[in-house]
Amino acid sequence: MGRVGVLLLNLGGPDQLKDVGPFLFNLFADPEIIRIPFPVLQRPLAWFISTR
Repeated sequence: MGRVGVLLLNLGGPDQLKDVGPFLFNLFADPEIIRIPFPVLQRPLAWFISTR
């Protein structure tokens, strides 16, 4: 079994409650945060996560 590394980053956060949805959308729409095999689904997935 190979080694596993964990990288923790502070990405900041929204200032107000109304900014949480757009912040989460931008976070999960980034292909470096969530890598999926079909890039066309990145934004719908980000929308789904940020609206729940």
